[in-house]
Parts: sequence; structure tokens; C-alpha cells
Amino acid sequence: MAKTTNKPQTKSDFILAHPDASAKEIVAKAKAAGFALTEKYIYTTRSVARSRKERDEDRARAGARPESGASSKVGGLLLAVAAEIGLGRAIELLEAERKRVVAMLPR
Repeated sequence: MAKTTNKPQTKSDFILAHPDASAKEIVAKAKAAGFALTEKYIYTTRSVARSRKERDEDRARAGARPESGASSKVGGLLLAVAAEIGLGRAIELLEAERKRVVAMLPR
């Protein structure tokens, strides 16, 4: 017999599977399906999903590849610094740091 590995549906998945239903309708459907939800949770879940979708669309339009983990945090910090001090100055600092690191590498 083959085992099925059906992943249980999360509350968020349940909410996002009903995009046209009102929060009250989703609460009723969720109760029938065995989930306990509040309207506030539904609004929050939809808001977070919408924000993520918009962020991903913005990155796709900019030609950026999706990032995750520490590299995206460092990249975000680098962009914030560049915006604060100016792109030209940020490039100068990065080039100076690159030269310093290259000088430390064994030849």
C-alpha cells in the first residue's frame, strides 16, 4: 500500500481559498470544517497575503530574483544605506572594502 502524504490545510490556506467570501461567511465555513477563526484573523491574513503578493510583483517588475534569509536582510540594509548616503558614496565605500579584503587574501 502506498502512503498518502496529504498535507493538512492550514487556517491561512483555508482563508485564501475563499477570496470572494466575506469574513463572516468564512468564519461560518471554517467552523463547519473544524477551524476556529475570527474575523480579525481573516482580515490580517488577507492583508499579509496581499502585501507579500505586491512585494513579489514589485521584485518581478524590477527583475530581481526572490531572496530569502540573511542575504535578503543584508541586501535590504545595503540598499537602505545607499539610499541614505547616496549611491555614489555607497559604491566608493564598497570598492574600498573590496580592495581591503583582496589585499588580505593570500597570493
